[in-house]
Amino acid sequence: MKYREFYVNINFPEKLKPLESLAYNLWWTYNNAAKDLFKMINPDLWRMSANNPIAVLSSLSHEKMEKLEKDPVFLSRLESVWNHYIEYLSTPKWFEMNSSEASKNQNMLICYMSMEYGLHESMQTYAGGLGILSGDHCKSASDIGLPFVAVGILYRNGYFHQYLNSDGWQLESYPYNEFSMMPINSALNENGENIYIYIDTFNETIKVKIWLLNIGYVKFILLDTDIPENSEEARKISGKLYDGDPDMRIKQEILLGIGGIRALEKLNISPSVYHINEGHPAFSVFERVKNLMEQNGLTFEEAFTFVHKTTLFTTHTPVPAGFDVFDTSDINKFIGPIYSKTPLKIDDILKLGKVTESNIHEGFSLAICSAKASTYRNGVSKLHGQVSKDIFTPLWPSIPKNFIPIDHVTNGVHLPTWVADEFKTLYNRYLGEEWYLKPQNFAIWDNVDDIPDLELYEAKQILRTRMVEFIRKRLKESIKKRDSAYNELLIASEKLRSDVLTIGFARRFATYKRGFLLFSDTKRLFNILSNSKMPVQVVIAGKAHPKDNEGKEIIKQINHIAKKAEFRDKIVFVEDYDIQLAKFLVRGVDIWLNNPLRPMEASGTSGMKAAINGGLNFSILDGWWVEGYNGENGWSIGAGEEYENSKYQDYIESEEMYDKLENEIVPMFYNRDKNNVPREWIRVMKNSIKSVCSYFNTTRMLIEYTEKYYNDLNYMNYQLSNNNYQELKDYVSWIQHIKNTWNSINVYDAYLDYKNLKIGDTAKLIVKVNLNGLSQNEVSVIAMLGRSCSFEEDPNKIVELDFIGKSDLISLFEKDIILSCPGRFSVTFGIFPKHKFIKNRFENNLFIWC
Repeated sequence: MKYREFYVNINFPEKLKPLESLAYNLWWTYNNAAKDLFKMINPDLWRMSANNPIAVLSSLSHEKMEKLEKDPVFLSRLESVWNHYIEYLSTPKWFEMNSSEASKNQNMLICYMSMEYGLHESMQTYAGGLGILSGDHCKSASDIGLPFVAVGILYRNGYFHQYLNSDGWQLESYPYNEFSMMPINSALNENGENIYIYIDTFNETIKVKIWLLNIGYVKFILLDTDIPENSEEARKISGKLYDGDPDMRIKQEILLGIGGIRALEKLNISPSVYHINEGHPAFSVFERVKNLMEQNGLTFEEAFTFVHKTTLFTTHTPVPAGFDVFDTSDINKFIGPIYSKTPLKIDDILKLGKVTESNIHEGFSLAICSAKASTYRNGVSKLHGQVSKDIFTPLWPSIPKNFIPIDHVTNGVHLPTWVADEFKTLYNRYLGEEWYLKPQNFAIWDNVDDIPDLELYEAKQILRTRMVEFIRKRLKESIKKRDSAYNELLIASEKLRSDVLTIGFARRFATYKRGFLLFSDTKRLFNILSNSKMPVQVVIAGKAHPKDNEGKEIIKQINHIAKKAEFRDKIVFVEDYDIQLAKFLVRGVDIWLNNPLRPMEASGTSGMKAAINGGLNFSILDGWWVEGYNGENGWSIGAGEEYENSKYQDYIESEEMYDKLENEIVPMFYNRDKNNVPREWIRVMKNSIKSVCSYFNTTRMLIEYTEKYYNDLNYMNYQLSNNNYQELKDYVSWIQHIKNTWNSINVYDAYLDYKNLKIGDTAKLIVKVNLNGLSQNEVSVIAMLGRSCSFEEDPNKIVELDFIGKSDLISLFEKDIILSCPGRFSVTFGIFPKHKFIKNRFENNLFIWC
């Protein structure tokens, strides 16, 4: 029996039409008044649908619609929210106010490509931290008015829901995302017909539907293969997020990268800058190169150079094993047919994903491809930037680590999304509304000291109480699903207390995150939690990957401990960690615990979310906390040590964790004045809010991305594409000439000339070189100075020498330096190609040390 499906659209009366526009722009996800408006229509359905306005509006009968249309209170609130929405869209933003260099920013459009987006609890298009960051990235792009389009996949099933059996073992179920209940629209052509793209594979042509979604100014392009015209295998490509099957993984990455570029072209959207978020969208490079070759008549070298000069790659991975690497046979099998009838050759494709291009045994790495195809590359914290230099050293083997061309932009969070209503009210009252209306005004956070201690403390008490109530409700739902005994429901009703110091630990249960560290010594832990005068409780949440049995075993062990009589009312594991649960946890806990194995945490952002809601961080000095911790805004575990013996490290750091809880953290929380207010705790809380919120936010992050990378990449696009790509062709010809000439450069002499080596004296850096026909303007002659000055964070400094003149064939370069500090002093000299399109002198692996 075959059913034909139809969708009946809502016919809103004139007065209620703004509801539709509001529901289909995810601006409402971080506007409390808008969320309250939808909740007002049907509070029960709002809660049951994970706060989904489309579900609420779809439930409206004609009679209910008429009732709302005549409700003056509802209409007044609707008008108020609508005015706020229009104000948001019309208010000048940071980008508009700071783009005075018109030629530089003209026609800028950034294309951001990511495998997942965590936008809201009702949108199952994310798995974890990468997706949450991507969602926050896009929200702040809208807040600062950045010209921005995001590309991703619309998953029919998304990531799994977690539930535990009676033994505490994680099991998985996958949701079915009903697209009609999501704030998305089909992309339509001028005739009102659905827009599709097509991808040829080795065994079929895959038809891909394009969906559109909006957050403020930002447009999302989402790709969907779950349509009847496709085979069952093809329909599954946009099914589960991070399916463990390698073949499915490469198909999804083809859909994202190649399909994403084809969707942009189909919609006549022409980005000037491409931001590859992690290696998953790397195949977009091929499609862009192919398009430039076919449509503009460029050679492979010219097309690839243009792509390289307009691309940014952000890596979030702390170990090489975390990157997707495919066998060359898989690239031939899955990518080969797509480009078999184009000027792009498979041999050129294969070289891009390898460190050693001639090595037939080396796999194709998406991260290596992304790094090669980008002018700028960055890690997501200062420490991770250094770790990434180690990871990508094989691409630049002869360069000192500090100068490997990988930078960093430390992650942040979208403050309006994660702040609780109670704290938002306090911030509005004592900081003014500029903290979110003008999020680039970071100095405003200094006014946190103006918030009365009692008001801050009472707001936090409310959030902890609300978290406890939510967790009890979640626990009851889990118990009912398992059809457990009635007494378990009674126990769940009394789990946790709202007046007790609460530690939160919630994250993916990968082994390096050491989820079991807090439970290393259950006797010490019991003593800490069971102090009748200073009680403590622990809330745990997080998922293990479906194929990560080690992670599942950790979850099981924690649950076994939590079920013991002595811990039953003190430790709770909450199933199915998602955005909704995360909001309650980061808002409600007093301590956010993070104990990864350094340096395995690329950044982490949950602690930032806790900080804006008055939570204090207690963490290993890894990821963002290396920069965030200042000694007055939380606590550290260790001093940044890295041990060869991981078991010994676990022991040392778990002991320090217990010591600080017993002797510092817990006593400070319970040290109250005559008004029962923990003044010292509030002091640390205010320091945390000021230091974390003013810097670790996605507004600062987006401004940094724009000023460091987006502006420059956009300007290079503008320059290189001018006059039918003539400047690009000239540059490619020039760099080839440099490569052909480079080995003929002959250094005659390089030395430091001095009379005395004393502080304040002047010394002269001198290089004499035969450039073999190259102009002095085509090279950069530098000296790399190594100094032992203790006050300098980076003892290595690069000084560029000036061209003095030429005698016969010898060019003379010199530079005077002042000897500014005592101690060891070293110098080496280098010669590099110089051109306005070379943004990092080391990027081409062309240099001469002397």
